[in-house]
Amino acid sequence: MKHSVKALFACLSVLVFFLQTAAIAGEIDLMPYAVSNLTEVLGYTAEEAEAFIFERQEGGGVAFWHPDHPDWVYTVFIDRKTGQVSGTTPFDTGYVRYRGENTVRELMRVIREKGWFASWDRDKHGELLALLSGENIRISTEMLFAENAGSAVHGFFESCWGPEFGWPEALSGLFRSVLNECGLEWEAEPFHHPGIRQVSTPEETGSVRTVTLFEDAVPEALEAVFADPRLEGQKCLGGAAVFFDWTRSGKDTPAKYSGYGLAAFEQDGRRTLLQLAVINDEWRIFPLGENALIQTGDIRVTYDGIHGSLAVEYPSGHGTEVFYLAPTANVKGAYCTIKAYERLDADTGDVVWIPVSPGEMPTWEWEKTPKEPECARFPHQLGAVPIGDFPTTLDEVLQYGYPGLPGNCVLADGVNFRTGTSSRSHSHGVLEPGVVIPVLEVLPGDPNEWIRTRIGLLEGYVAANYTSYDGRIPSLVMPQPVAKAKRETALMRGTGWLDPALGTFPAGTLMHVVFEDGDWLYVDVPRGEMTWLMDPEGSFGYVRKSDVSMASSVCQLEWMDE
Repeated sequence: MKHSVKALFACLSVLVFFLQTAAIAGEIDLMPYAVSNLTEVLGYTAEEAEAFIFERQEGGGVAFWHPDHPDWVYTVFIDRKTGQVSGTTPFDTGYVRYRGENTVRELMRVIREKGWFASWDRDKHGELLALLSGENIRISTEMLFAENAGSAVHGFFESCWGPEFGWPEALSGLFRSVLNECGLEWEAEPFHHPGIRQVSTPEETGSVRTVTLFEDAVPEALEAVFADPRLEGQKCLGGAAVFFDWTRSGKDTPAKYSGYGLAAFEQDGRRTLLQLAVINDEWRIFPLGENALIQTGDIRVTYDGIHGSLAVEYPSGHGTEVFYLAPTANVKGAYCTIKAYERLDADTGDVVWIPVSPGEMPTWEWEKTPKEPECARFPHQLGAVPIGDFPTTLDEVLQYGYPGLPGNCVLADGVNFRTGTSSRSHSHGVLEPGVVIPVLEVLPGDPNEWIRTRIGLLEGYVAANYTSYDGRIPSLVMPQPVAKAKRETALMRGTGWLDPALGTFPAGTLMHVVFEDGDWLYVDVPRGEMTWLMDPEGSFGYVRKSDVSMASSVCQLEWMDE
């Protein structure tokens, strides 16, 4: 992957050379700025800076480098259109969480003085993790679990500069020079790492975060929950879990949802994914189903420190496909959303990033388009449809629509279903994310348009900007809940004493929840098989909450019944 080199001086944007105007740009002698840049922005000592060679460039710019590395060239130059003074560094990767060369160079100086890489052990590992955490650097997985100094060096570089596939040659050279200085070697870790690995790091919140990775083994904390009879005969392939311990924080922080994770199981050649959640201080499991995993090829469930996300990885050809995931538990249940998809070709360095939720950006520099990457119109909830159907190329993303969504319908994004085209109009209720809205008419509004719609028995209006109307990608971070009748249940026209029953349906009937209304649910009973999308032509009405069981997915409802 090729990288354009951009200015890395944002961390010190108050410096004078960032504030020059076009009116005086032609009068600036950039040499003093280039000299001061080495110590003030790039973190070199005065003694180190004295050895640098400076060379004026055509147009008034200055290039400078250390004589030991003439191919590691910095520059300072003026943008003739804006008059802004900027610069480039040979180590730029475009990593969005970069802390700046000054900070990283100081970290390297501390590591060198303490000799951590030269005499690596468990205590030094802990000290380095604490140092990085204190600088708010997102620690890579390799750094978290580094078992030798070579892995620690590579993990440190990825923590500071981002994934290796984005490193320019100069940064790769700097990495090799650090290895040579410490007499170290580095080998890429194997895809599989059988056993249990665990590491704890302090958080800014005052909690202690423990990350556990396991393959072909079960951590002690999960043994009891994995002994669930519903898992009998299934083999645990592996997983990842994150737990936050608040007991040392001194804060009155509820620990109700203080842990999360994922685990893959296999039985008779079929894989299924389980979600882990700490609820009321106990680990619990929730099925995400077979749709949540690709059923063929190799697989690994892991924690990606650079992205700060759990991930499921699939080696493919000369690279790896990765789904970044966000398991969540709250009062409405447990569910796992797909944050983004990434495919890396290790031989060429080419990479594809496809977000699912708006705002999910890659950690590395996005150069393929000046705009944000196009989001995939794919169900946010992992397991709603087979993950193997995910559009894995940019062309497929542009052609792919939400599977099963009728052409005259849009998806709700947690919006009020109102009786008029005003935010002051009465609301039937707040539509659950993912509710299918037939578009009967689009009306002008101030500032946003309104959609006139009919959802079963009820007609009303929703603000168009809270739907997938006009190509918008809704933030469906929560799934539309589903429910199952506990007993024979009446489907009511309304919630009043005199409202009639529209009919009854037997115990076990499945339905989508459209919105809540006190002790009642407005639901849609599909005409045929239950899918991830509600049926806009189904049977609609009200049911009492006490008459149904609710969950985030059908497989979780079935799990509850087993």
